[in-house]
Amino acid sequence: MPLDLYIKLKKSLGYELKKDNQDLNRFIEELPYKLKIEVSLYIYESRYSKIKFFKDKGSASFISWMCPLLKPEYFGSNAFIYQEGDDIKEIHFLISGTGGFVLPSFRCCAYISIEEGDNFGVMDIIGST
Repeated sequence: MPLDLYIKLKKSLGYELKKDNQDLNRFIEELPYKLKIEVSLYIYESRYSKIKFFKDKGSASFISWMCPLLKPEYFGSNAFIYQEGDDIKEIHFLISGTGGFVLPSFRCCAYISIEEGDNFGVMDIIGST
């Protein structure tokens, strides 16, 4: 395995393991409904409070249902998440850092900026159906 691929894999696995909440999610699922919502909102506040998508979705039950479904993923600096022709199957919510839509044929000139709290992938999924 090439060294750069190994480093990317190691960083990604380390990040996901650090953020893995499967045991916690199973525990929360066993709680009574109202307590489950309250605990879930407390635990995931650092995620949903940074995502603009949740700001206009005031329902606590929707947020507490969605947050455990979000899977953390790490992308290094100057990484391409999607490239032209890729089959887009997921929506990404940017929790930290910055991103952008770029034109590789024009020295990766950014034409759309993505900032913390933004999401992307929605239009790509809709457009591919």
